Amino acid sequence: MRSVYPLIMCGGVGMRLWPLSRAETPKQFHRVAGRGSPSFFQATVQRHGGPGFHEPYVSVNNRYETLVRAQLHAIGRKGELLIEQSSRHTGPAVLAAALAIEARDPGALMAVLPSDHLIEGDFGAVVLSMRAAAESGHIMLFGIRPAYAETGYGYIVDDGPNADFAGARNVSHFIEKPPRETAEKLIENGNAYWASGVSLFRTDVLISEYQRLDPETTETVKAAVERAAREPGRTVLDDRCFRKAHAAATESVVFEHSDRVLMAPAEIAWNDVGSWRSLYEIGRKDGVGNVLSGDVVPVDTANSYIRAEDGKLIATIGVDDLAIIDTEDVLLVAALDRTQDVPQVLNALKERKSELTKPKWAHSGTPLKTGPGFRLAEHEIIPGAALTIAAEESRRRVLTICAGTLQLEQGGDRRAGEAGDSFTIPAGHGGVLRNHGDVTATLIELQYDADDLNDTPFLVSGGEAR
Repeated sequence: MRSVYPLIMCGGVGMRLWPLSRAETPKQFHRVAGRGSPSFFQATVQRHGGPGFHEPYVSVNNRYETLVRAQLHAIGRKGELLIEQSSRHTGPAVLAAALAIEARDPGALMAVLPSDHLIEGDFGAVVLSMRAAAESGHIMLFGIRPAYAETGYGYIVDDGPNADFAGARNVSHFIEKPPRETAEKLIENGNAYWASGVSLFRTDVLISEYQRLDPETTETVKAAVERAAREPGRTVLDDRCFRKAHAAATESVVFEHSDRVLMAPAEIAWNDVGSWRSLYEIGRKDGVGNVLSGDVVPVDTANSYIRAEDGKLIATIGVDDLAIIDTEDVLLVAALDRTQDVPQVLNALKERKSELTKPKWAHSGTPLKTGPGFRLAEHEIIPGAALTIAAEESRRRVLTICAGTLQLEQGGDRRAGEAGDSFTIPAGHGGVLRNHGDVTATLIELQYDADDLNDTPFLVSGGEAR
């Protein structure tokens, strides 16, 4: 049986998870479960990286190339990056990858894999179980049995078992983001599945169906691939051609109009983490239905999702059915059933030309250990970002670089450091750490203070304690 080329889709921004997910650091690059866990992107690569799979292709916008390379390196994996400069939705990106793989391996099997979903279970085995159906010329989609009436997902309606392939189902039709009454009816009928966004097909089949249904986009994407700039492990699509492609999802262009489509139910735990409500649904709830993360004191509070930033306390009194998300520079409070509407806030911010759609400090701080007179913390600084350390009379710091390169600026003095180097900042002095490199830098900060650090903020950033 032929191996499958995984195509990891890594270009989305995931703004419904704002303010955690930002334009420069979208949700797929955040850790799945806190410090020490892989990012959503890394978990996707690992999930589909065993026997039966080739090394992955990664479809990525050029603004995230450095992040992708750094995260692949961190898990010891390689991949072929297919880089676009203009975002044209998933359809042209999937078509470009199919064309590139078809040129290398005619008739190859390719699996399209979103990189920002939360999955528990062997989804890789589920995908591989449908290779025979895909080899025969079918386009295999993978459905998830709905856990509740979600209005933000697409649904695949089952039309009964397929006679030729065990485990495959015929598809009646698709319903995209239905109103609540329709979603509840679909759950009641029991014959609809959430569309997981994962698909499996032969590259030549996808290309021929795209050619039939959108010949104009097919020709311009072909030209973008043929004129691409290439070097080992990296293909940059010709933007003059690619940006002319119709911006549309593969589902709306091909899958919903093809008689080759079948669906396979996937018995796994799945969530596209598309809103704060979705995180609430899969979270571990306390006795009154709250999902709490960080330092939270809920009083007479029920059925709420509350996420406190490291080092910040959130206290609530007499609230129900809320989502409360605190980050370094933004506090979001929303009705739990309205978190799909977070993009409305972003539209309002755009009208105000606000900078809050981008990370203010572009780094994360994770406390590691605190004791009498000392505190240990880990920071990450993405390429192009800076971390400001404010001067404090009683506090001195030792900053050790674990990965990447950083420059410490103190007045007119500039010192560069790489992994293994340390900077010492005496009491009463501050500075700015800048990442001029191409990969995310990891930094361990050890603070010493004559006072009890348990009663003071662990991080001083942007000149203000938090």
